[in-house]
Amino acid sequence: MLKCRDIEAMASDYLDKNLSMRQRMAFKLHLFLCHNCRHYIRQLRTTISSLRLMPRKHTVMIDQAVKDLAAQLRDNASK
Repeated sequence: MLKCRDIEAMASDYLDKNLSMRQRMAFKLHLFLCHNCRHYIRQLRTTISSLRLMPRKHTVMIDQAVKDLAAQLRDNASK
């Protein structure tokens, strides 16, 4: 049985449909049983939808320090 931290780590793959059938079924079972994770996935979908609606006129320049910080946050989230 998956734990909530597993759901957090696998959420992007789930939404991108990059999980195996077995992983997807385990993921859905956890969502069925866990209100907090259902809420997390719903919020993640809303965030993605909102970002897609933003105008693309302004290109944001991301410097190396921001990329490094993002990498560190991803590493810490997976632990």
